[in-house]
Amino acid sequence: MKQKFNKKTIAIEDTSLRLVNKKTGKLASSTNWLVDLAAVAKKLGDSSGIAVLLPQEKAGKLLLHNELKPFKRQKKKTAALGHETLHKELRDLARSAYPELALFYIENVVHSKKSSQVNKKGFRAWLIHELSRPMGELNQHLQSIQEFHPLIELNRSDDWWRKCLKTESKSKAKS
Repeated sequence: MKQKFNKKTIAIEDTSLRLVNKKTGKLASSTNWLVDLAAVAKKLGDSSGIAVLLPQEKAGKLLLHNELKPFKRQKKKTAALGHETLHKELRDLARSAYPELALFYIENVVHSKKSSQVNKKGFRAWLIHELSRPMGELNQHLQSIQEFHPLIELNRSDDWWRKCLKTESKSKAKS
């Protein structure tokens, strides 16, 4: 079943076509956006102008075992407040939420543990895990605090949280 492309279809959808393996249906392993554009130009028979600068030879080789298929673009995840929160604002919000998050952790998770068993690394691991659970206790708790809504289901790495929750250094505190 060969898929035929007419110039109108490709001209409209050329930014969303990718080279996909004919047998497996998975994205071709040695492609990138530039090769995908070259493959579209190759299919259209466009070999003049800017298309000359594209890697059309590589695209031609890849088109032997792959085909162009449209792909669904992922929508950017917006914050719970209805607008995207800037990265800096999100970091600042995480810093300001730190006391609330720590209090929740102490009261609900480690209340019966010895202080020697509690550390920041465990806190961050718990935080990442809890925020990944949509119906988790922490997300439910954050739901009740309007200003912390952008933190609900926040997907960030341990390094991101470590940098956000880092306490001021002694040199900054002196000045």
